[in-house]
Amino acid sequence: MARADRQAAVIPYRIRKDRVEVALVTTFRGKRWIVPKGSVDEGEQPREAAIREAEEEAGLLGVVPRKPLGRYRYVSGNSRCRVDVYAMRVTEVLDHWLEAKFRRRRWMRIPDAVACLREELREFVSDIEHVVRRNS
Repeated sequence: MARADRQAAVIPYRIRKDRVEVALVTTFRGKRWIVPKGSVDEGEQPREAAIREAEEEAGLLGVVPRKPLGRYRYVSGNSRCRVDVYAMRVTEVLDHWLEAKFRRRRWMRIPDAVACLREELREFVSDIEHVVRRNS
């Protein structure tokens, strides 16, 4: 098997009425809710890719710490992927963005978001509230 493809994912969050909410987007075909995620381009750092994906897929801008929350691995077809997962404190929500025609964006409470996601992301989203409270 070839070396692992590098990807970056971002969990965009905001605090609304003293409650942490995360933004999810639909997959390109609109079948499931996911977090913005994509490949790390040549010469790009995973953090930069996470920031780019948040803007392209979800129309969200914000503050992303240098250190990822963690990472996970998965196999897609015959390639292995390693995904660095970052948190993003959203500072701006765009009305128009690159993939707006293909994706919906929704703010959700943590338990609702966790229920929508695949296993590998649930723990990161569950932990986001602790990360936010620790850093505020």
